[in-house]
Amino acid sequence: MLLMPMLQNIAVFAGLILLSASPLAAQKTVEALKTEAEHASGGHQARLYAELAQQLVDVANQQFTDAQAEQGQATVQEILKYATLARDISVRSRHKMKETEIHLRQAERRLEAVRRTLSVDDRPPLEEVEKQIEKLRKDLLDAMFAPPKKENKPS
Repeated sequence: MLLMPMLQNIAVFAGLILLSASPLAAQKTVEALKTEAEHASGGHQARLYAELAQQLVDVANQQFTDAQAEQGQATVQEILKYATLARDISVRSRHKMKETEIHLRQAERRLEAVRRTLSVDDRPPLEEVEKQIEKLRKDLLDAMFAPPKKENKPS
C-alpha cells in the first residue's frame, strides 16, 4: 500500500526530468546567445550569430502578433545584422560554414512564413531582408564549394 504513492512520486519526478531535457527547455535565450557569441571566436562565433538570427525571427513574429510593427521591423534589421556577421566570420575563419548556412536557411524560411502573415504594408522590408539572407547563404555555399585558391609562389 505504501508503494503506490511512492511510485506516483517517482513517475512525476521522471516526467519533470524528461520535460526539462526537452529541446524547448534546452534552447538558449536570446540574451544568453548574444553574450556567448560576443565572447566566442571563429566558426563557433559564426554559428552562434546564425543561431541568434534564427531565434530573433520568433521574437519578431511575436512582436508583429502583439501589434508592435515598429519593434518587429527593428528586430528584422537586427536579424540581418547578425546573419551578416555570421557569414563574414564563417567565411573568414573557414569553420562551421555548414552549420552557419543551415541556421541561416532556417531563419530565411521562418522569416518568409512570418512575412506571409503580415499586412501588405509590413511585408516589403521583410522580403528585402529575406533576399539579403539568401545572398548571404549563397556566399557561404560559394565559399564552401569553391575550388581552393592557388598561391602565387615567387620565382
